[in-house]
Amino acid sequence: MLPIERIKKARVLLELESEAILDAAKKLDLNFSKSVDLMINCKGTLVISGLGKSGSIGKKIAATLVSLGTPSIFLHTSDAFHGDLGILRKNDLLLLISNSGETEELVKLLNYAHNIGIKSIVISGNENSTLYKKATYHLNAAVESEACPLNLAPTCSTSVTMALGDALASICAIEKGFKENDFARFHPSGNLHKMNFEIVDNIMITQYLPICDKNTTIKNLILEISKGQQGAVFICENKKLLWVFTDGDLRRCIESGIRITTKIKNLKYSIPLTIKSGSKVSIALKKMQSNKISILPVVDTMGILLGSVKLSQCI
Repeated sequence: MLPIERIKKARVLLELESEAILDAAKKLDLNFSKSVDLMINCKGTLVISGLGKSGSIGKKIAATLVSLGTPSIFLHTSDAFHGDLGILRKNDLLLLISNSGETEELVKLLNYAHNIGIKSIVISGNENSTLYKKATYHLNAAVESEACPLNLAPTCSTSVTMALGDALASICAIEKGFKENDFARFHPSGNLHKMNFEIVDNIMITQYLPICDKNTTIKNLILEISKGQQGAVFICENKKLLWVFTDGDLRRCIESGIRITTKIKNLKYSIPLTIKSGSKVSIALKKMQSNKISILPVVDTMGILLGSVKLSQCI
């Protein structure tokens, strides 16, 4: 198959899945709103269960819910009746996922939950199924066909189910007043936190900053560049940043024939590019990438040098 033909077929498959999600959006009814009410008012934990591909989607939905402030866990359906039923408590809420709506283990789990007074939500592609009819509330995940060329592998159906789970998690987060700070609290590590919530103050270099005053000669400045190992020296007056003298500036000085005994104050310099204390790391990264620089000084509102961040720290 030629590359262009592969791309065309892939686009068709993606379009089929996106159309399936749009169809699911049109089918939403009061069951969705009532499901959200159950989730928001749940005093315990939202327990999600499913088998096969539905189980994989259930794990993803549970992870999304937890990250957006709704306590959730995934209960493997097969393990439930081998000791794990103890996870379910009367204040919990059960969310079951089954495309057919007739998965024997899930029907058994639903009956158990109802017998001890636990309410349920079912996401299924079969409106006439046992699970669909027995659940407290149900969400319709029916699709006309799968994107799989054999119309066998769950593709459109799993995309719709995941999208419905995302919708539940997002609406619950909105109505609970879940904010950026809450999200940051649940994601203290990793690049996601760094790029969206980390501020430059938390990663900036402060212990040894290569700093010189205006009366420093180029010779001594070279020594400071070597010591600092940042590829630059910060020229300051009373701690206020005046200029960032880089390796590139040094090279240009040498090329122009300037003597190493020349003092910094006798050179022409421009206002340095800086970032304010309290700014997000993502902003620092964008500044460095757009200006093609690898180091950025951090200053306060008065222009006092506080530290510096390197490009490598922000990526």
